[in-house]
Amino acid sequence: MSPRHLLAVYGPLLLVGLAAGALRALGQRPGLPTSSRRAYGIGWVLLLLVGTPLWLVLAATMGL
Repeated sequence: MSPRHLLAVYGPLLLVGLAAGALRALGQRPGLPTSSRRAYGIGWVLLLLVGTPLWLVLAATMGL
């Protein structure tokens, strides 16, 4: 596999992971209301649970 192909396959997974990490970090800020903290917590977990399999299915249908 060429580096370009690896980047095309794993790059979006890296972006999903970075976005989930950013949501997690935002949810850990002090002084955040409980409802916002809970929303950030739900958001980062859903992003990982939905985003990763969704990308893998999309990559498989595109033939990557």
